[in-house]
Amino acid sequence: MKAFVSSQISSAVKRVCGIDVLPLEPYDKLDLPVASHADMLVFAFEGTVFCYNDYYLNNKSIFDEAEKCGYKIICVKSECDRKYPNDISLNVLKIGDALIGNLKHTAPEILRLAEEKCYKLINVKQGYSACATLVLNDKNAITADPSIYNALKLLGVDVLLINPNGIDLEGYNCGFIGGASFVFENTVYFFGDIKSHPSYNEIHDKIVAVGMTEKTILSRYVYDFGGIRAI
Repeated sequence: MKAFVSSQISSAVKRVCGIDVLPLEPYDKLDLPVASHADMLVFAFEGTVFCYNDYYLNNKSIFDEAEKCGYKIICVKSECDRKYPNDISLNVLKIGDALIGNLKHTAPEILRLAEEKCYKLINVKQGYSACATLVLNDKNAITADPSIYNALKLLGVDVLLINPNGIDLEGYNCGFIGGASFVFENTVYFFGDIKSHPSYNEIHDKIVAVGMTEKTILSRYVYDFGGIRAI
């Protein structure tokens, strides 16, 4: 598997997991703490990687690697800047046959492909839907966001609602569980010691219940590095 990963954490992900990483350099149009986050910079599904045009032009070698894997690259027309909601065009959550996000501000190119492929489109208040959700599999997820929790419940997903605190992100009150973790080969990896999280017991029990194990990347407090976008 290849995966887009923030350049801040890519070497650790490669060392611990053996994933073939595609390191994302910071994008100067995003707020610095999230400027290299995969869940802010790319969205991949149905054989297509969506990204911002000028970011693509300045980082073409990374996207060339995705094309070698058979992915088509689409540069969205949405203009990005650090002021919300202009930073959420690519921040979409995919689970099963559904896409969840603040769809008013989702890149139209993503929505068009989703409609062509008959995905359910679920609108929520949370603009950072990918950041805010740890998808364990198509039927199980973890989030601290009530609007995403309710949307997932309506889809029949078994979802755990957790305390929104306990995850660091420089410059923000807190980070998100989806940005602080990812799933690879039946293991949930966390960017830091998840045992420090106030909802750890519930998170641990959920992971065990779906037959997965947990592992820590970095010996530190849990931090939101933007997760990964696998291809």
